[in-house]
Parts: sequence; C-alpha cells; structure tokens
Amino acid sequence: MGRAVRTSRNVLAATALGAGAAGAGFTAQRRAVRRLQLRPDPYAGEPFGSLRGRPVPVRAEDGTRLYAEIDGDDRTDLAIVFSHGWTLTQDSWHFQRKALRGLGRLVFWDQRGHGRSDGGDRLQNDISQLSGDLAAVIEQTVPEGTPVVLVGHSMGGMTIQRYADAYPETLGDRVVAAALLNTSSGSLAEVTLGLPAILARSTQRFLPRILRAAGAGSPLIEKVRHLSRDGSLLFLDQYVFGPEASPAEIAFTEEMLADTRMDALFDFFHSMLSYDVISECAELARIDTLVIGAENDKLTPVEHSLKIASVVPSARLEVVPTSGHMAMLERPSLVSDHLGDLIERTRTAVAAA
Repeated sequence: MGRAVRTSRNVLAATALGAGAAGAGFTAQRRAVRRLQLRPDPYAGEPFGSLRGRPVPVRAEDGTRLYAEIDGDDRTDLAIVFSHGWTLTQDSWHFQRKALRGLGRLVFWDQRGHGRSDGGDRLQNDISQLSGDLAAVIEQTVPEGTPVVLVGHSMGGMTIQRYADAYPETLGDRVVAAALLNTSSGSLAEVTLGLPAILARSTQRFLPRILRAAGAGSPLIEKVRHLSRDGSLLFLDQYVFGPEASPAEIAFTEEMLADTRMDALFDFFHSMLSYDVISECAELARIDTLVIGAENDKLTPVEHSLKIASVVPSARLEVVPTSGHMAMLERPSLVSDHLGDLIERTRTAVAAA
C-alpha cells in the first residue's frame, strides 16, 4: 500500500471518527435537553415576558438610550427601582412584578446592551458605567421628593453597590433602602462553579484573555450563536439554576440570554471578573439593606452574600433554600415576601421621619 493511500485512509478514518464523536455528542445533548423538557413543571403555562408597564425612554450621561417601564405611574409615595442581572432583562422580575404591584411606583429597566436598551460605546461597558446609568434611571423615572428603594439581582446588585459608592449623598435622603439578591462584592474570578480545583484554576488563569478575544470577535460570534442554544439550556440547568428548577423558567432565561448583545455579554462578564473589590459596601450601612443569597448558587455562592452582610452591620440576611442563582424565578413567593417586608418597613420608616 502506498504512503499516499495510507495517509488518505488515515485522514478519512480520523474524519469519520470525529464526525461520529460529534454526532454522538449531539445525540447525547438532544437527549439531555429532552429529559429537561419532560421534567415536571409547575410553571409550564406561565406567560413569561408578557407583563408591561408604561414605556419611558431614559438617556444615560453618555447619550446611550436606555429602556424603562413604570407600573403605578400615579404613585409618588414610594418608588421601587429594579436592576436585573447579567444577560437578563427587566422581565426576569416577572413574579415580583405581579406580586408587588400596588405597593408603590415600580420602575423596571434594561441595562445597556441588554433587552430593549441600546449598547453604547463598548469602552463604557463596565460596572462603574452602570452605576451612572442607574442614577439616570432614578432621575428620569422617579419624581423629585419620592423616596426610592433599590432592588438588584446579580450584576444589578453590583450596580447598586457602585451607585452607593458614587452617589453617597443620595443615601438616606433620596434612596432609603436596598435589596441585593444573589450578588457579590468582589473576587468573582475565584468562583469555581463547582468544578474540580485544578480545572477551576486553569479556567481562572485563561478566562480573562479568552474573554478579551471573544469580545473582539463578538460580531462573528453573533452570527452563529443560535447554533449553541441547546448547550446554553443545559449549562443554565447545571450551573445557574438549582436542582428543582422549572424547565419553562430555564427556557425563558435562555431566551433573555440569547437576546443579549454579545459585546455586552463578554464585556460585562470581563468587568465583573476583573474587580478584586467591586465595593466595600460601607455606604450601604446608611440605609435599610436586605441581602438575599441562595443555598445552591454556583455563580455568586452564598458566602458572597454572607460577606456583604458581615460588612453592613445593619443588613438583614436571608438565604433561600434549594435555589440556585435565579432565586427570584425559582422561589418567587419567598423572594417577593422578603421584598414586600422591606418595602413595608421602608414605608413605615418614611412616614415616621
């Protein structure tokens, strides 16, 4: 047998083996997705993303157009401003939007590069910029003199922390309370996602440069990202949600992720990982602060919530059992009850002041 013929056969064999492995992997993935979809689901008929308020355009300081909505537009006694997490939208507050209606002026907004908000200059994709965006949202959606409660999940909680550091003069006056859900005050680059230590260390070492390269190539990735949506579902199920998560909630979260601009996805992830200290949280001691962590949160482990509560002596700490990172979707009634208690305490305090 000639060398060229043997080489050709080796290439064909390797190609066939690779195709077979890829096919087997694809088949296994489809089976895993099917098992996920067949899981008992109490929220199978829930109309996620259908709740709407009055649209309000907001202009950030750099001119970026941000999208906000208001429920209870006639209320000026108390405003609750909700900031969502990374790769999500304001619709991630679906259950709280239903449960808390009537308790005040509810403001929901999409962070830049997410949902219906524009992306802005990529050089501005940093958590510090988000604090300025939040300031613009408050200024342009809440009447002057109306006290404000800030509620933030994950990156939204980091937005609130940076806002408190950048605008301390508003705390105790304009902003009277805050709730931080499934968030962190820093050292996110050390999170292992439950991976073995050696694999986690390798990931932590190379991830920053991977993110920079991916960010530069985001226009190309944007064109092919739809090919990996089954993989996204399985990742969310394994690493983002807890063991009892609803398939409908996971699918809804994947839809929000798929609608997030790729440059915002990579840039803000890189930004969150790059800070050893996102905030010292000292300014939050000036207002009533609620910290909510979750037992099975792999992205912002419950220890991060414990740390925030430990440096804010007046903070109230609640840990949601069984839930993963998406506590407001996974355990909606419990989270809404905690937020409702904070809102009523705040209303009482404002009336007594």
